[in-house]
Amino acid sequence: MLELCGVWGLGVLAMVMHEAGHVLAALAIGVKVKRVDLHWRGLCIVRETGTTAQNLAVSLAGPMTNLVLMLVPSTPFRLANLLLLIVNLAPVRNSDGDRILRCLWQLRGQGTGNMDQVRG
Repeated sequence: MLELCGVWGLGVLAMVMHEAGHVLAALAIGVKVKRVDLHWRGLCIVRETGTTAQNLAVSLAGPMTNLVLMLVPSTPFRLANLLLLIVNLAPVRNSDGDRILRCLWQLRGQGTGNMDQVRG
């Protein structure tokens, strides 16, 4: 039981660090973070709308944090970060992957979209 709690704890830590990556990226490029929310799908940040390039950078920051954290020499922590990386890059509505694709689409000049109250 204690071991299972430790594995869950590593998963929660990976999730918190993923969101911290989004928050730090947003703050570093001047996008105001309004709050961090917890809902049925997990943690997310609510922030002001930035430019498409800013939105792309903030959306990439969480998954890239998980990618870097996979270098930590702990197999369960690597696995937790790999799973978060895969899940967050999937192009599912309101996921990082979805936002990344929309931003890339907009940067190519092939689409627009309302990015108000972006969750990242």
